Amino acid sequence: MIERSAVTTFLFTDIEGSTRLWEDQPERMRRALGRHDRLLREAVERQHGVVVKTTGDGVHAAFQDPRDAVVASVEAQIALADHALTEGLALHIRCGMHAGVSERSEDDYFGTAVNRAARIMSAAHGGQVLVSQTVADLVRDRLPNGVSLRDLGAVRLRDLSSAERVYQVEHAKLRCDFPALRSLEALPNNLPQQLTTFVGREQEHREIKVALNATRLLTLSGVGGMGKTRLSLHVAADVGLDYPDGVWFVELAPISDMSLVPLAVASVLGVKEEPGRPVSEALIAFVRDRRLLLVLDNCEHVIHGCARLAKQLLQAGAHVKILASSREHFNVAGEKVYTLPPLSVPGSEDTSSVDAVAGFEAVRLFVDRATAVQPAFRLTDRNAPTVVEICRRLDGIPLALELAAARVGTLSIEQIAARVNDRFRLLTTGDRTGERRQQTLRSAIDWSYDLLTEQERILFRRLAVFAGGWTLEAAEAVAAGGSISGQDILDLLGDLVDKSLVVISGEGRRYRFLETVRQYADERLTEAGEGEQARQRQLDFYLAFVEKAGAGLTGEDQATWLEQLDADRENVLSAHTWCLRTRDGAETGYRLVHAIKLYWFVRGLLNLGHRVTVEALSNPPPRPHSLLRCKALWVAGQICSYTGRYAEAQQHLQESLAIARHHDDRSMIASIHTYLALAALGLGDRAAARVHSEQALELARESGNQREITVASNALAQLHRLDDNLDDAEPLYEQVVALAHELHDQEFAAIGIIGLAMVAISRGLAQRASDLLRRALAIAEATRSHPAAQSALEVSAGLASYLNEWERAVRTYAAAETQAARTGIRRDPADEAFLQPLLAKTREALGESRFTAIEASGRAMSFEAAIAEVRTWLAARN
Repeated sequence: MIERSAVTTFLFTDIEGSTRLWEDQPERMRRALGRHDRLLREAVERQHGVVVKTTGDGVHAAFQDPRDAVVASVEAQIALADHALTEGLALHIRCGMHAGVSERSEDDYFGTAVNRAARIMSAAHGGQVLVSQTVADLVRDRLPNGVSLRDLGAVRLRDLSSAERVYQVEHAKLRCDFPALRSLEALPNNLPQQLTTFVGREQEHREIKVALNATRLLTLSGVGGMGKTRLSLHVAADVGLDYPDGVWFVELAPISDMSLVPLAVASVLGVKEEPGRPVSEALIAFVRDRRLLLVLDNCEHVIHGCARLAKQLLQAGAHVKILASSREHFNVAGEKVYTLPPLSVPGSEDTSSVDAVAGFEAVRLFVDRATAVQPAFRLTDRNAPTVVEICRRLDGIPLALELAAARVGTLSIEQIAARVNDRFRLLTTGDRTGERRQQTLRSAIDWSYDLLTEQERILFRRLAVFAGGWTLEAAEAVAAGGSISGQDILDLLGDLVDKSLVVISGEGRRYRFLETVRQYADERLTEAGEGEQARQRQLDFYLAFVEKAGAGLTGEDQATWLEQLDADRENVLSAHTWCLRTRDGAETGYRLVHAIKLYWFVRGLLNLGHRVTVEALSNPPPRPHSLLRCKALWVAGQICSYTGRYAEAQQHLQESLAIARHHDDRSMIASIHTYLALAALGLGDRAAARVHSEQALELARESGNQREITVASNALAQLHRLDDNLDDAEPLYEQVVALAHELHDQEFAAIGIIGLAMVAISRGLAQRASDLLRRALAIAEATRSHPAAQSALEVSAGLASYLNEWERAVRTYAAAETQAARTGIRRDPADEAFLQPLLAKTREALGESRFTAIEASGRAMSFEAAIAEVRTWLAARN
């Protein structure tokens, strides 16, 4: 559980020079580190502390009493000074302590106090123990005998926050004389002090340090507001001691003329130009023998000037390094680009309890900044889902989150969430002393947009019609036109990627906007008056795509098409929405819902499929007896039948049947009868169901349509099995499997196999049923078919019940029921009639209370875990 801790003292330790020890004597170092870890743990636990975690070559520990932390540090230093205990290696340990209130999640801590303790440790030398002013105040009057504190004065730590007064812990057995602390005062620099805490980015911080160690020009890239400047300053402060000639920050945002870049750098370094000579020559001479780090900030608008100077300086000074932040790359030899991602945000699969979400960076930043505005603000189980919604919808962009948190003083969390869709109006209250482009979310993106060429702007705004990303082919089809040809798209798209406005995803096969950027582009598209034309092109492209995919879903490439539809589902829904808004979009909408209907079934998205199809049907056809409407009505009837909406299914199917008869489309008539049979069966009219099924199979055979024969055969087999006429049911199921294999329809083959498994259980052939269910599950997993997997679980529960494995039966059935509630897929009435007697037998065997308890554990299982459990059970029966 996440809780706000009482005042806790945090201790961080680290081994100075450990990298060289690992390189020179790896085996001895491995053994020595093991003993080091044991000695430190013993010292911490002896003084009532807890080792929170190990941190590479050190530990992070927590103490309720700061005196205990001081004693543990002294004892650890004394113990580790005996080199006989550490394989003869001299392990010089540096320690740092700070106390404060922090957030606690299970066995971990995070927050400003924790970060401060780590920074104090990083200022120490090997053998030195440092404590903050807070710790000193808490222990000053009750120090152990022989322990004292020496005031080292106020120092700026490398987190760039306000100065911290630091004290050295002294003891007769500890070294007392050390060089100046490893603080910002110890190196030449002009790094500005930060007024707010630095939150998150731990992984990026580590990766950037590694990258900077391996290259001389590192560019941090990302969309505006991503926190490039703050992170580059944080990294620069952390690596500063590696550069004896200084770490120098050059802010380029105020400069509009790229020829002034050398002058800005010279001004920071204190380099004066010689009369009649360009200042770049003086800079080249200055850096030639110096070891320094230049931090060039906001380079994108003067990128060519920055690139030219960077190349000159790196060629002149072998020990010069440059860390740049820019929305566009330098594109010079030797440059390494690090693209800064958004802050981590809870995924849709994560629960929104405080425990589950409080550790995500976006949530941490929002809470930190909200608390600064409203000190009483706390993250609770009640407001956590809303905070998570805000973080998700703002894409984890730090600037957007900070601006949203600033509203906590005047709006409730719920009011902020309700206004996030109008984010460019809501997020306008930034730091008035900062750069204008960082005072509002709009101005941050305006800055990038204004730097685009005219062709880049046109492509940028046209791409706004895509929801959830796009492929190159989609961009070429939708965004080309006017001054942009299809052949221009690839290069222009690459330019937008380089300028951090478009993100590459899906192993380079797809592109996407952050939603915040997409909304900005959409506003620009509307302003340009191009929205209607771009959306019509999007509709045309995705209609063709879905119709091609719909045909592919019934063949051997089904898995590939499913993946492509997964990736573009939001674009298909966007195209559907556009059909509803256009005067002549009705028949296009009918085509769309007919083409995609199998996708809803395979992916278990029938509730969504029902909504989309019914919405499409609400658009009246431009002409009576539209065969396209007939097919859309058939889709609606099919979905309704499988989701238990039997009366609604009949209504749609009867209207569809009338149109099909008008056109004498016998294949369509056969297919409609198949689902009228299912609807009739669901309404309890078994006689009507049989009539419809027999008519469907007869017409399908007349037409010779193999797919319709397959579907109609399965429907009639279900009725035979319901009547306990297994001899007639079994050959029909065999025919279904054979035809499905011929059609390369793996999912329908699984449906036939599951039917055969139910026949086997009814005949008492448990081993045959087990083998068949294993086959069906393998197909369902390979095709990621939710209906087939759900049905296989249900019948596996029936098999377990038949075998008197009562607990397994209940757990499996409950997991399948939970999945059914999630997908909206109702059991076929014939399957329901098969399962219910077996479940009744199970309930009687277990008793009501035990049945209910086991059922609850099954409902708590994930669908994937239930499938894995059943798969293992079936394999063991082989």
